[in-house]
Amino acid sequence: METEFSPNKDLVMASKPKISVHTRIFLLIMFFTWSLTLVFFALQYSREVDFKTEVLDSRLQMENMRILDCISEGKKLSPKVLKEIGIGDSTRVSVITLSGSVIFDTNSRNVKENHLNRKEVKEAIANGHGFQRRRISSTDSRQYFYSATRGDGLVVRTALPYNHTLVDTLKADPVNSNLIIFIALLMTVLAWFTAYRVSRSVKNLRKFVEAAEYDDIDDYDTKQFPNDELGEISAHVVNLYKNLKVTSEQRDQNMRDVLFEQSEKNRIKHQLTNNINHEIKTPVHVIQACLETLENNGEALPLDTRKQLLSTAYDNVKRLSTLLADISVITRISDAPEKIESSEVNVTDIIHKVADEMKVFPPEKQLRIHIDVPENVKIRGNESLVESIFRNLMVNSFNYSGGRDVTVKLKDTTPDYHVFTFSDNGVGVAPEHLPRMFERFYRIDAGRSRTMGGTGLGLAIVKNAVSFHQGEITVRNREGGGLEFEFSLAK
Repeated sequence: METEFSPNKDLVMASKPKISVHTRIFLLIMFFTWSLTLVFFALQYSREVDFKTEVLDSRLQMENMRILDCISEGKKLSPKVLKEIGIGDSTRVSVITLSGSVIFDTNSRNVKENHLNRKEVKEAIANGHGFQRRRISSTDSRQYFYSATRGDGLVVRTALPYNHTLVDTLKADPVNSNLIIFIALLMTVLAWFTAYRVSRSVKNLRKFVEAAEYDDIDDYDTKQFPNDELGEISAHVVNLYKNLKVTSEQRDQNMRDVLFEQSEKNRIKHQLTNNINHEIKTPVHVIQACLETLENNGEALPLDTRKQLLSTAYDNVKRLSTLLADISVITRISDAPEKIESSEVNVTDIIHKVADEMKVFPPEKQLRIHIDVPENVKIRGNESLVESIFRNLMVNSFNYSGGRDVTVKLKDTTPDYHVFTFSDNGVGVAPEHLPRMFERFYRIDAGRSRTMGGTGLGLAIVKNAVSFHQGEITVRNREGGGLEFEFSLAK
């Protein structure tokens, strides 16, 4: 029996592609998916490395500022002095003149090579600071990360050697890379099934075409055509890309938030450093002037004058000591709150203790303190910080309000908080000053504040101590005169 020859059927069968539709679609999807993944990965890697480089440069810039402060104070740089101001042993420190001459280097006592052509030095002289990620030192042939800061007639440069620690610090976080790779692999699996579903529809369509060619469609099951399947798959793929885009945007936003937060921290630290330098210089200059006068003309001065000079120097020493103590407290609260111990604190006892301490002043300088707080009002917190809240508020009223009656009251108690008010009968302050009263070193009357021995940190300590206890504080002028502070402390 001879087999019937069908040219049309044989032509259709012979036209089957060598590479299946499934494979073609899969390869096409994978080409675009992995291309996008590689571009995305490269951009992510570059941004993360740049971010970590900026963070490291900011840290070294802060060290440069501390070294410049030492130089401006007349200290001679040495390994011991550098260690005292927090410069690590692995950090190389160089001091360079604006002409490029090296006048100090921790790695070499005699560096003759001119450094004016160094990238970081050029940028520091031109812009105030500069850095260079990687360069081999001509002194010890090691690779360093350099960061330079221009001061008054000098450039201070710190450098870290490229050891395993620094390399690990600057390299990109593998977590983000792994996430990108995981998403790409997930896309690979989805692409396989997507191609399979699309190719299945194409195969079904081809069978339908073959069946239609031979008019053999009577028994053809039309359910084989998933009429909305391609639309559903397309929507699914679109949603995947949308999710990927949202993930990317969220990660970028998080990175921007981290950069902004770091920038704000650097700005605040720089501002605080400038303020501290400014506040310390005044008492130091006064002490220096008094002592120099005594040293140069001590025997020729009258006894009363010498006593006055010593008294002035002593008062400024006490002011400097108080300033350093306040700086220590506010730094401890801001930078290391997790290291501050917490225990059960009896707030009532602390209020009475601080009130009793105010009674040691002469009668004409005493405050009349009215306490409207029940017995045994307790919280979980730090006793020293709670004490600093009430002491600083009382000292603030004593020094600046002009009034002599203060009232401490427990205004309200909720399941989570105790709410207190602290008010005085003084003159209050102008409304424009109220929003800034808790800023560090902010003074309404700078001259009077310094005369009274204030450091400008009292109310800043109060706000930070309240925040440490998960509370909030506000201040307003009372209708009858004076100020009223309202603050909460978490139980």
